Amino acid sequence: FRFEPSSHTAIMVKVRFERKQYDAMTKFEKQHHPDIWKFVMDKIGRSENLSLLDVSDEASVFALNLADNYPSNKLTCALRGSPPNFPLPSNVTCKKVDFRNNFNDFNGLGQYDAVIANELTHEISDLGGFFAVLKPLLKPGAPIIVITRPKNPPIPIPEMCLPLWRSLAPTKEEFLAAANKAELNSTSFSAAVPITVDRTQWEEILYSGCFPAVRNTLKCDESTIRTFINGKSGKIAFEEKLTIFLFRA
Repeated sequence: FRFEPSSHTAIMVKVRFERKQYDAMTKFEKQHHPDIWKFVMDKIGRSENLSLLDVSDEASVFALNLADNYPSNKLTCALRGSPPNFPLPSNVTCKKVDFRNNFNDFNGLGQYDAVIANELTHEISDLGGFFAVLKPLLKPGAPIIVITRPKNPPIPIPEMCLPLWRSLAPTKEEFLAAANKAELNSTSFSAAVPITVDRTQWEEILYSGCFPAVRNTLKCDESTIRTFINGKSGKIAFEEKLTIFLFRA
């Protein structure tokens, strides 16, 4: 997806979401997140013939792989930029929706069995207002599922990106307060996923722009990422911490 600048960022040449980056991220998802997919489906209540909306503040690869692995479902991706220039699964529809500063583009999107949001950031001007706008898009009993990585410990990204990671990422308390403002009931879960990934694969994932802190750190360019990767020996291994929120009306 072609990311557009917010009021305090600019597009960097390192961000590219082409087939090579998508394949690297898809491999990552299939290796490490099938249990998260199953968890999401269990919380929705069924896994087939669902209508899903993805409003992630990143490349929507989690939801795209979810659609690919559950082909009877229909996924609508609300994108800030243009769709990628390669084929997506046949059960995926893309709509341009810029939800950072106002939410008018959500009008008329229909209703869904679940709304999935991955890597939401403070680039959304009013998180409580955002959830309130999503509420009418939910079928009765349907959840908003928010998947986020806590501020600490961080995933392996260049050191210069860490300050922006901490400032962009809402805290657990901020998510819960936003849900409360939107009059949604809240449940949260924590997960720890052991990750082992090839250096070259992780490099392509960093280039893809899927991590907002890497995408928006102006001085983190392509050479910074390559130097960071070259400083790693062997495979990159870490424990991925995830917090999953379920919000229901």
